[in-house]
Amino acid sequence: MMKDKTNKWMLATGAAMAVSAAVAMYAFSVWFGNLNQDEGWYLYAARMVSEGKRPYRDFFFTQGPVMPLMYGLLFRVWSVGGVLGGRVLTAVLGLAGCCCAAGLARRAVPAQRASEAMVIAFALTACNLYHVYFTAIPKTYALASCLLLGGYWLLTLCLSRHKRTRSHMSCMWAFPAGLLVAAAAGTRLSMGALLPVTVLGLMFTWRKTGAAFFWFALGGIVGLVLAYGPSLLFAREQFIFSQTFHTARGGGGLMLTAGSLSRTLRAYLPAATLLAGYALFLFRPCGSGETRADDEVTDNRGAVWPWLWMASFCAVFVLQMCSPYPYDDYHVPVMGLLAAALTGLIVNGVATRRRRCQVCLFSVLLALAASGSSPLLQDWFVVRQDRFWVVQRKISDLALLRGVARDVRALSGSDRVLLTQDTYLAVEADMSVPTGLEMGPFSYFPSLSDAEALKQNVMNKSRMSALLAAAPASVAAYSGYGFAVSSPVMDEVPFEDRQFYLSLLGRNYDFAQEVRYFGQNSTTLQILVRRKILGSDD
Repeated sequence: MMKDKTNKWMLATGAAMAVSAAVAMYAFSVWFGNLNQDEGWYLYAARMVSEGKRPYRDFFFTQGPVMPLMYGLLFRVWSVGGVLGGRVLTAVLGLAGCCCAAGLARRAVPAQRASEAMVIAFALTACNLYHVYFTAIPKTYALASCLLLGGYWLLTLCLSRHKRTRSHMSCMWAFPAGLLVAAAAGTRLSMGALLPVTVLGLMFTWRKTGAAFFWFALGGIVGLVLAYGPSLLFAREQFIFSQTFHTARGGGGLMLTAGSLSRTLRAYLPAATLLAGYALFLFRPCGSGETRADDEVTDNRGAVWPWLWMASFCAVFVLQMCSPYPYDDYHVPVMGLLAAALTGLIVNGVATRRRRCQVCLFSVLLALAASGSSPLLQDWFVVRQDRFWVVQRKISDLALLRGVARDVRALSGSDRVLLTQDTYLAVEADMSVPTGLEMGPFSYFPSLSDAEALKQNVMNKSRMSALLAAAPASVAAYSGYGFAVSSPVMDEVPFEDRQFYLSLLGRNYDFAQEVRYFGQNSTTLQILVRRKILGSDD
């Protein structure tokens, strides 16, 4: 009796700590998390979709079409709060993805072990500050994670624990599962690797999953047609170019790949620790006291899932590591899949309930300790170190953005166009950017000829020069990212070319305000006003 109370106390304590920490981390990340240029591009794309425009056909966009379509449908929900509203919506999706990871882990173990599995999987995702931050800011990760994990959860319904509900019809749950995973691939193209791997895995396990492989494949095909069909039909060249955009980036190499892998391991250290422990047989039955489970396991049909999820995770992970420039945060959408798979293997491997509860509490404490020591925390509150002195942030990046947006609106008067490549400033100020600048520094391509630029519906150097000379907005704003990136190889724009762009601005605009430590990587923002507004005689 005493042991049972102790087990319940450990489980309840771990669950309460995990839920409380997750809510606090998401709220903290929404307000204090550093700004990322991607936030402005994706939210602005969603606004354009809400106005009836379409990615690739009407504006340049480098990801799949599902995110701008989804956020565009919800535009009135989040747009009231600007970037903050976009972050709140994204955080809800991110937290939902963590809950789906917990639900997946529950389906991978016997019903008697479900509570421990849910807490461990939830802790590995929702209590990981790195994972929380990248699923709280409006990038594609939260939506892709929610869709693919929701799809895999539906897939597990093909194997019901209850004999009364088992039938050949249950495998039809694989059809909506395939639709959701295809939607995840429509959010980030690399998620498409999940589809063939899952179909093959279901074919290998057909004795248990029946015709699930057929229904999943059918759902995946239908989902891909719905996601990508219109773009291929009406804007095929622009779409193909946009989806191969990142492959043109230079500067990669073996050392960069090794560094990305190292940072990923550091970011997900709790999961890596548990994985190493499982590999070293630390979470397997051992000794005479643990060779028999102390709970009655009547059916563990779900034990087939963790290996399928692990194979699917590895497929996407390897694909993304083969990218010419593999960012470590690319793996965020599939980390919930790894957490669920790892949790299922561990909980199925540990025989006694007491030891499982210990692993559960240990996982939560390990996740919290890793988050508390995350380098993200320093980045959110410290700008840089100036020799012996630390330069601290006076307010969060988001609070600074909101204040600058108010200033820009005041300077613009009735003009609702802002000449900038810092798109999140336009989103926060509820203003538009000139056509062609929807994706900030990635929207023009000095390396392309006029013919190629027109064919791909993007901007080159001459078109950028014409745009700046025309002075199409009352206010212009540029940070360290302004006129600095030569896409698609993403080399630095030559110094002479950047000075030429700035000189074009100087012909029609006067300096109005300078904002230090602004936006991504804390560069200096220059705000200019068109000369006739200041009443200058020049």
